[in-house]
Amino acid sequence: MDHNQSVKSALSDREFSEASLKLSKRSMLPKFDLSSSYTYLSDPNQMIVPGFELPTTDGQPSGVYSPGSTSDLAYENSYSASIGMSLPIYLGGKLRNANTLSELALEMAEDNVDLSQADLLLNVETEYWVVVSLQEQKGVVEKSIELLTDVLKEVRDRYETGIVTKNEVLKTQVELNNSKLSLIEISNNLELAKMSLNQSVGNGILSSIQIQDSIIYIPEQLSSISFNESHLSNRPEIKLLNNQVEMSKIEKKLVNADYKPQIVSFANYTSQNPNHYAKQENEFTFNAGVALSMPVFHWGEKKLKKVQNKMAIQKAELDLDESSELITLEIRQAIFRLKESLVKLNFTTTSLEQADENLKLETNRLLEGVTTTRELLNAQLQWQVSHADYISAKTAVKTNEAKYYKAIGDLRM
Repeated sequence: MDHNQSVKSALSDREFSEASLKLSKRSMLPKFDLSSSYTYLSDPNQMIVPGFELPTTDGQPSGVYSPGSTSDLAYENSYSASIGMSLPIYLGGKLRNANTLSELALEMAEDNVDLSQADLLLNVETEYWVVVSLQEQKGVVEKSIELLTDVLKEVRDRYETGIVTKNEVLKTQVELNNSKLSLIEISNNLELAKMSLNQSVGNGILSSIQIQDSIIYIPEQLSSISFNESHLSNRPEIKLLNNQVEMSKIEKKLVNADYKPQIVSFANYTSQNPNHYAKQENEFTFNAGVALSMPVFHWGEKKLKKVQNKMAIQKAELDLDESSELITLEIRQAIFRLKESLVKLNFTTTSLEQADENLKLETNRLLEGVTTTRELLNAQLQWQVSHADYISAKTAVKTNEAKYYKAIGDLRM
C-alpha cells in the first residue's frame, strides 16, 4: 500500500480533503488582519493664499488688511496602521452548506482510497496465484522428466536386448527433450511472474520471494454464493456517486445563498497621519459596524443558475442509475464465472484421477512387456496435461474468488 502510486495519490487527495474541511469550519470564526503603510513625499504641494483687504458692505475701503498664508496640501511623512476584525453574521446559509460540501468531499476521498486499494489487492492477488500456478506446474514437469528418464533407461535396455526398435528410443528421447524445454520455459515464466509480483508489492524486482502456498485451498462455501442487493451499497463506486448526487443538491443551496442578504460585522483600531477622524494627530481611533449587501436585479442570473443545478443533479442521478446496473451485471458475471470455475475444477479432478491410474497401468504393462512405448508416452502426456489443467482450474477458482469479492466490495487485506 505504501509503494503503490495510485494508492498514495488517493491518500494525498484524502489529506487535501481533510484540510479543506478544516478550512471550511474555520471560515465561520472571526478573522483578524493587521495592515500598515508609510509614504514619504520629498516636495509636498502647498496652497498659497495672498493677503487682501477685507471688504465692507457699502463697498468703501475698510482699511483692514488680511495677511497672506501658506497651507500644506499633503504631508511629507504619511503613515497608517490598523488591526481589524471581521465576522460573518448571515450569508444565506452559505457557510453551513460549504461545510457540508467539504464533509461529502472527504467521504468521496476516503471511498477513492478504498477503490484504489481494492484495485491493487486484486492485481496482487491475481499475480500471486499465477506464481503459485507456475510453481506447481514446474513441479509437475520435473516429475514428468523423472518419469521419462526412467522410461528412457528402460527402453534403452530393451533396445540393447533387441526387444524394441531404435525408433522407440528416439521417441522417448524426444518426449524427454520436450519436457526439459517446457521446464526451461516454465522456470523463466516463473521468474518473470515473481518479478512482477515484487514490483506490485513494493519489493526490489530481483528480490528473493518465497511462496507459502504449495497446495491451493478452495473454500467449500464458494459453491453457495448468490446475488444480494446489499452488495451494491458496499461498492466504493456507488458510494462515490451517491455523494456526487448529494453534492449537486448542496451546490444548488449555495447558489440560492448567493441571492440572499449577506451580513458581515467588522471592527478596526487605527492610527494614522494625517488623521481625519481623531481630534488630535497620532491619536488611536476605533470604529465598528455592520455591512449589508443583497443582490436586486441580475437579469435572470439566479433562474439560469438554478436550471444548471437541476441538470447537474439529474446527470448525477442518471450516472448513479447506470453504474448501479453495470455493477449489478459485474457482480452476476463474477458469480457465474466463479461457479463455472468450480464445476471445471470438479471435472479436472476426475480427469486427474483417471490420468494417474492410467499412467500407473501403462507403466506396469510396459515393465511386463504387454504394451508399447507409444502407449506409455501417451499416458504420460495425458497425465501431464491433466495435472496442468487441474492446476489452471484451481488458479482460476482463486482468481475468480478474488474478482467476486472485489465485485461485491469485500476484498480486504
